[in-house]
This record gives sequence, structure tokens and C-alpha cells, in this order.
Amino acid sequence: MTDFEQRYVTARKAVIARDLARLNPMQRQGAMTTEGPLLLLAGAGSGKTTVLIQRVYNLLTYGRGSDSDEVPDWATEEDLGFLEHFPDRPDGDEVRRVHRLCAVDAPRPWEIIAITFTNKAAGELKERLAARLGPAANDVWASTFHSACVRILRRDIDRIGFDKDFTIYDTDDAKRVIKDILKEQNLDEKTFPVRSVLSAISASKDRYEGPEVFRKKAEAANDWKNTRIAKIYAAYQQKLSTANALDFDDIIYHTVTLLQKEPKVLDYYQKKFRYVLVDEYQDTNHLQYLLTGLLAGGHRNLCVVGDDDQ
Repeated sequence: MTDFEQRYVTARKAVIARDLARLNPMQRQGAMTTEGPLLLLAGAGSGKTTVLIQRVYNLLTYGRGSDSDEVPDWATEEDLGFLEHFPDRPDGDEVRRVHRLCAVDAPRPWEIIAITFTNKAAGELKERLAARLGPAANDVWASTFHSACVRILRRDIDRIGFDKDFTIYDTDDAKRVIKDILKEQNLDEKTFPVRSVLSAISASKDRYEGPEVFRKKAEAANDWKNTRIAKIYAAYQQKLSTANALDFDDIIYHTVTLLQKEPKVLDYYQKKFRYVLVDEYQDTNHLQYLLTGLLAGGHRNLCVVGDDDQ
């Protein structure tokens, strides 16, 4: 690396760091590390979500600039001098120029997916991204796991046997289906409480285990009750399929199935999402872990934020 290149890289990182001056040193390091897998651990109230938002801002504004040794071949000594003496209070033209000089392969907003767990948290994430980024924030995939999966399924679920206009069953719908199955199979609701049966099915789906795997495990353990729940599970999934319906767990379950079974769909999303970010990662279950790995498997730019005390 030439002296010019070394000075340019140093000046660029310093300018980007100044733009992220509202962060403390460790937060800034997290926001400026753009490439490869990144695990951010911090306690409650330490600004984890702030780092995630500033990281998205950094990516969209500067791309790999804070994490790259590349120097544009068109850069001049005048450009370098501008970076090294960048004013404390730049005007609009100076800001636009510094963005051009510092950006390296910046992603487009729709090439970033930022996932959180609750609709409230997703709403806050969108609001804070909009406050920092302006209109560009609208095109970032900032959503819950389930909302992101619904978008994916609406596009391609017909590849795995459902129509794209599928219905999503809520808890009451699911309970009604289970009650019907219990009657059909002459099973006592006191022995097989609807809520307990649904809980067992949900746990199985969280492990990415379908009715057949559930049945084999129950039979291997000589578990009378779970063997019968396996039959309920199989009938439940069949009724949902016939009705072109998904329950809440199916939304992620079928997305994982779609991505695993359809290489073209997987390739599309792995190329689409150059950066995958997950907030509150300590709350992920096995199914969400599988989904995250599939989406991030192309560029391998995965950032997860979590609290290891939780």
C-alpha cells in the first residue's frame, strides 16, 4: 500500500467515525465493522438497538468504507486533503462529496434485512431508521421474523404446494381445528387438552420436526400420549393444507422448507440480502436459527445483537 493509499484509508475511517460520534467507542466499533459475521453482546439499556440502527446507516451511507482498504483509482491529492481536513460543520455540498469519497460498494436499502421479535419493536425500529435515514428507510426490510416470512411466502409458497393467497390461522382458529380432530379421533379433551396439544405441536415445529419425526420419537420412547398427539399433529397439518391455511408457527416452518427445497428461491434471497441483522438474538429458537443461517448464507454478513444475561 502506497503512502497515499494509507493516508486515504486512515482519513476515510476517521471521517466515518466522526459521523458516528454519538456512539461510545465500543458501540462505534460494532457499527463500523461491516463485513463477515458479527456478534454484539450487551446488557439491557446499553444501546444495542441504537448500534443496529447506526450500523444500517453506516452501511447505506458508506458501504464497506469503514472496513475496507480499497481506495478509488480516481481519487486525487485534493480529495485526500479534503478528507484529512474535513470541516466540523460541513455544508450540504461538502456532505455529499464526503459520502462519495468514503462510500465503498454501498448496498441498496432493500439489500438489508433487520429482524426483531415483536411488532412493537419492529415499529420502533422502522421509526428510528426513518429518523436517521429519511425515505430510504422505507425500503429496508425492517420487520419481525413472521412478517418477513409472510413476504417470502406470498411470492413463492406455490412451489411447496400452497396457493399464494393462503390464510393465516390465529390461536382460536387452531383450537377449533384441534377440537374437531379430537372428536374425529374419539379422544377425550380432558386427557388431551387443546392448549397442551397445540403447545406440543408448536414445540415440535420450533425444532423443525414434522408429524412423522414426532411420531417416530414418541414410538421410540414408547410414549402412549405423544404417539396419539402425533396422529393429531398429522391430521392438523392435513386440515391446514386442505384449507390452504398456515398457523403462526407454519409461517417460519414453511419458509425454511421453501428455502431448503427450492435452490432458486434460496439463491434469490441469499443474493438479495447482502446484510442480515437480528436484534434480541438470545430469544431465537432453532427454527429461527435455521432461517437466519439460510438468509445469511450467501454473503455471510450476519450481525446478531443480544443480551447473554437473558
